[in-house]
Amino acid sequence: MSDVSELVDAGMRRQIEDFRAALRGGMPRLGWKVGLNDPAAQQRLGLPGPVVGWLNGRRLIRDGVPYDPPAGARPRIEAETAILLGSDVDGAATPDEALAAIAAVAPAIEFVDATKPLSPLDALLGNDILHEAVLIGPSQRPEQAKGLVDAGFPKVSKNGEDAGSGLAGRYPDNLGVIVAAVASTISGFGEALRAGDWIIGGSYIDPFDVASGDAVEANFGPLGVISFSVA
Repeated sequence: MSDVSELVDAGMRRQIEDFRAALRGGMPRLGWKVGLNDPAAQQRLGLPGPVVGWLNGRRLIRDGVPYDPPAGARPRIEAETAILLGSDVDGAATPDEALAAIAAVAPAIEFVDATKPLSPLDALLGNDILHEAVLIGPSQRPEQAKGLVDAGFPKVSKNGEDAGSGLAGRYPDNLGVIVAAVASTISGFGEALRAGDWIIGGSYIDPFDVASGDAVEANFGPLGVISFSVA
């Protein structure tokens, strides 16, 4: 086993333990997240592809509701597509089988905390890939997510000024590829995708910092527009 594989394994085992403890403590199950979907970052870290974390069901933010960061956090945001599963997905599912399980998609913002460690890799994964909260917008038909970057979306602004737009190479056109990869990854640690789970598929944009008083809007074109302010 390579050093990278050992670090990923150790980080994922810690992460899954925390996920199960949170569920036992009453956290509503929300779903999963994809991290490090930037090919350049994967190459730099020696990863064969993206990594997987879990969503904090206690930190689901509603569209238009102010985001209140935890004390001491350094919040950053990412613009993503959220994928809602209408049926369970087996760890051995093909991308086409996984695609058939998608019930809806939605625009999403992930809030990450940059005070959490970025390295080593086991610490990054063990701390749930910086995850802090997620905003999921109104659900749309799955086909609405196709070709967003090619059409120039999402377009994200902070306080009325351009803060980033979709970057090529961040998402496959077939969202079943994302779902199948998540299912395969978590199955190796005794977990499975269930009907009702959300998956946020990784950031279309380079993350950026937000602070108290900031107002952010993300225009996802056919997926709609979502916004929030920071308390």
